[in-house]
Amino acid sequence: MISETTAQTIYPPNFTLQPQFVAVLGHRIAYFDEGTGSKPILLLHGNPVSAYVYARLIQRLAPDYRCIAPDLLGFGLSDKPAQEADYSLPRHIAIITEFVRALDLQDVALVVHDWGGPIGLGTAVQEKERYTHLIILNTLNEPVMRLAPAYKLPFHILARTPRLASYLIRQKGLFQKMGVAVMDEADQQVYFRANPTPETRAGIAAFPKMIPYHAHHPTTPIWRDILAQVEMWDIPALVMFSDHDSVFRVEEGERLAQRLVNARFKRIAGPKHFLQYQAPEKLAVEIKQFLRESHR
Repeated sequence: MISETTAQTIYPPNFTLQPQFVAVLGHRIAYFDEGTGSKPILLLHGNPVSAYVYARLIQRLAPDYRCIAPDLLGFGLSDKPAQEADYSLPRHIAIITEFVRALDLQDVALVVHDWGGPIGLGTAVQEKERYTHLIILNTLNEPVMRLAPAYKLPFHILARTPRLASYLIRQKGLFQKMGVAVMDEADQQVYFRANPTPETRAGIAAFPKMIPYHAHHPTTPIWRDILAQVEMWDIPALVMFSDHDSVFRVEEGERLAQRLVNARFKRIAGPKHFLQYQAPEKLAVEIKQFLRESHR
């Protein structure tokens, strides 16, 4: 187990959100819990960031809602097991499921992005009675992920050479550097400080290997089942994809919204992958309107 990371070691001096901690399935999970509204919004991040990626959005939602954003296992201030085998999609889902139970969250609006999609949706379909709304940002959207042409060759090379992939991601920090390159330098440093060594990057290295890029991948049946349940679920859903993401295309978000029973789609013009970071004001406006209009 990696030694504890403290808020003072990774966040900027003027950062106002205060992390809290809860024990979940033998791990210390960090989370933000901001706002005094009665309606909880649960926000789940992806790779290679942390709940910090939602800070700008939380600041805009907290005056009206209670915003809860956990750091996934291996990220932010949460525990970071050093073995990639300690991370899997079912394990992440189990931890967030128990996190929701530990806080006894009810009447939840769920916001998911990137790997937060499979994890959050996989959590929600297990206890649907806790959730009232889904807000789905750029994330996996089909049982088998369609790789953008620019990523196909390098991804297949790394998929067939797992030791090389682990070396580049853990020893060289390649995925971190590429993943947050669009962010301000000060914000990039938050993520570098949270996962500064090869031992702390096991969770980052594990996620690419979970991508269901072909029908026989071990993650594919898990994600296919989750997605099928979500597509049959009569719950108000807002799907928002940005139009400059090189990983998830806006057309994929539109198709996902069409497959859901009770969904609307919103194209967010301008941002790349991290739309909650690059366009927090736009997202806050859309989320508030959605929650007001679809209250049940």
